[in-house]
Parts: sequence; C-alpha cells; structure tokens
Amino acid sequence: MRKPTRTPPRSSGKPPARGRRPAAPRGREEGLYGIQPITEALRHRRRPLEALLLKDGSGNPRLEELRALAEELKLPVKRVEGRELDQRCPGAVHQGAVLLCGELDTQEALDLPDPRQQPYPVLMALDQVEDPHNLGAILRTCGFFGVEALVMPRDHAPPLGGVVAKSSTGVSEWLPILKVPNLHRFLKQQQQAGYWVVGLDMEGAEPLTGLKRDRALILVLGNEGQGLRPLTRQTCDWAVQISGSGAVESLNVSNAAAITLHQVFREG
Repeated sequence: MRKPTRTPPRSSGKPPARGRRPAAPRGREEGLYGIQPITEALRHRRRPLEALLLKDGSGNPRLEELRALAEELKLPVKRVEGRELDQRCPGAVHQGAVLLCGELDTQEALDLPDPRQQPYPVLMALDQVEDPHNLGAILRTCGFFGVEALVMPRDHAPPLGGVVAKSSTGVSEWLPILKVPNLHRFLKQQQQAGYWVVGLDMEGAEPLTGLKRDRALILVLGNEGQGLRPLTRQTCDWAVQISGSGAVESLNVSNAAAITLHQVFREG
C-alpha cells in the first residue's frame, strides 16, 4: 500500500493516559431481551440492574442458569406470563427472558492500547452509523476478531439498548465502547499518539486488499446513506475501497466492517 504523506510521531513515550469516567447516573428503566445478551449483562454489570423477568413454567434449563446468576447478584427474579414479556419487547425474540436495567455505562475516556505494542492494536470508529441493527452486527464482528475498542460520536448514534445488545449477541455488554464529542478531534489526537487512520470509502484511492496490520490502525466506517463526512475523510491517512465484480454497487456498512476486519486480521 502506498505510503501516506503524514510523518509518524517521533515521541516514543506512551500515549497520555485517559481515566475512566465515573459510572453513569441511573438512567431510565430499559429492557434487554434474549438469553445471551442478558447473560453478558449480568456477568459484566455495566448497567444498573433492576430485575430479571422469566417466563413462568418454561422449563428451559438456560433460563434456570440465568436465574441462578441473578440470584448470585442478589437481583430480584420475577416469574411472569409470556404475554407480559411480549408486551415489553413487541416483535422481539425474547426467549423467555427480559432484564430490566438502566443505560449502558459507556465511556468518554479510555486508556487505549499503546500503538507500539505487538501485535498492533486495531480500533473501529463509526462516523454517524445510526441503525441499531448495523451497530450490533458491527460490535459482534469486532468481538469475533478481537478489536480493542469501538469509537462512536456522542450524537447521531443509536441508543445502546435491547436491539443493539441482541444484534451483537451481548458483545455490547463487554467490548469497550468509547463515546466522543468530536470524532475528527479524536482521530487527530490518536494520529499524534501513533495510530494510523484508514477510512472505508467508495471513492478510496487504495484497494482494501493492500491493507495490512503492520501498524496500529483505526478503521473508520461512515453513515449508512452518506458514508464518511468530508472532514472525517480528510483526516484519514488512507482511504480504501472494497472492490466488487457484481451488479450491486455498495455493501451494507456491517458487511463492509466484516470484510475489512477479515482482511486486516488475515494479514496480521
């Protein structure tokens, strides 16, 4: 891949530490649904927990495992009729379990990995991806490949609720998620720390096949309809594109994330 014009930082010091912010204040009551998302929420406890609702008379051993885990945490467990669960999450596959809980404790500051460490760390950044199903699918892929953290703007992003938790199979409950007030500023700061920023863009000058994990990377994907914003695109050290040979011109952003991470970690 052609070398960009940006000069690497000369400092060999570690990036400045960023402390974890205090736990988020108790938010509105919110339901997670599905066995795996609830299991991860109970294991990692990044949300204020209210109560676990289980379908009465189910006999599902996995629900009993959830009950035992909740009781270890001294969390109230309530047996309810299936229709109550249906009403709490209409149209969703709840598998007989709903967790009443508050908002996910995301972070506005995070100790990111040292960009000099081996193997080189990989981060994923989303530039105003707004669909919760896409966000959940991207989180699941990040968890599969071992991405260190996902970065997203504080605004123009979906809530990290039941849809994201279910779509990510619970990865949202444990993968570090960093919310930043200004994505452009964040990317510039990390470039100074030693990361290289790669934007996925249909007009990218470089092919994705040339991308290797030979340095610390931040992979940036854009909005479902508009792609990368101009300022974000200008910040990138590279703009790469996924080339296809079929009649479809573009990919869903979550599919693009999966293909990109496969390329990066295959070449790692």
